[in-house]
This record gives sequence, C-alpha cells and structure tokens, in this order.
Amino acid sequence: MKLFNEYGISFEYPDDWELTKQVDEEHGEIQISVSSEESSFWLISLYMVDIPPEELLNRSLEVFREEYEEVDVYKTDVKLAGKTCLARDLEFVCSELINSAFLRVFETDLFTAFVLYQGTDQELAKTRKDLEAISASLDVFDSGYEGYLDIV
Repeated sequence: MKLFNEYGISFEYPDDWELTKQVDEEHGEIQISVSSEESSFWLISLYMVDIPPEELLNRSLEVFREEYEEVDVYKTDVKLAGKTCLARDLEFVCSELINSAFLRVFETDLFTAFVLYQGTDQELAKTRKDLEAISASLDVFDSGYEGYLDIV
C-alpha cells in the first residue's frame, strides 16, 4: 500500500493504482483520485469555500440523474475519518452494465469533503474491498494547521 499525505488528509491506496491530483486555486478546490487498471476509482474533493454538505450532495445527485436514465438512490449511515457523513449509495446502468457509486460528504474546520467511489458491479466484486479500505484509512487533520491549505 502507498500513502497519500497532503492538504490536511491522508489515506492508503493499492500500490498498483494510479494517483492524480488537481488543484483549482480560483475556485478553492483540490481533487485527488486513485484508480484501478480497470474502471473502478476513488476520489476525494476538498472544497475550501463555504458550501453546505447538503448542497454538495444534492448537486452530485442531480449530475447522476442528468447523466443516467434511471438512478436508484439509497440513504445510508456512514462515518469517514471519524466524521458523520451525508451518504448515498447509487445504482445505475451505463454501457449496458450495472454500476454502483458511493457518495459521502462531511465537513471539517478547514474544508467540506466529497468522497466518491465507483465501479461496475462485476468489477466491484474484485475492487470494492480496496475502495472501502481506502475510505477506512482516510484521516483528516482539521485543526492546528493554520495556513496549511492556503492554495489561493
């Protein structure tokens, strides 16, 4: 396992997965993703701007509903990094394959975090354990880091 430790967060991810980072200084957003060799991926977006978790979750659900003809949404109770999340599990069809997506949103003193992990149901039989391990390893450092996230 590799360790990512930047921007006030840390998580572990499989050695053979690819990590990418994008920083949008203009909009105060940092996005880090890790992806398998196939199509499964895990993504965290950190929003330094004031955006309520409910609004962020609702916007994300709208995007899925606009993109896919039928989306089944299931409310779930989840904690990440010791934080209670607004959480939804989704099922939808894409390219004739059943897909699942897992949306998690929580707030810290420094940012609002949006976590999304997703894959085809067939692929998730292999990768879901890794995706959930990444989520379980997520840690946030949300106090005592004044200036640490000054990306603007």
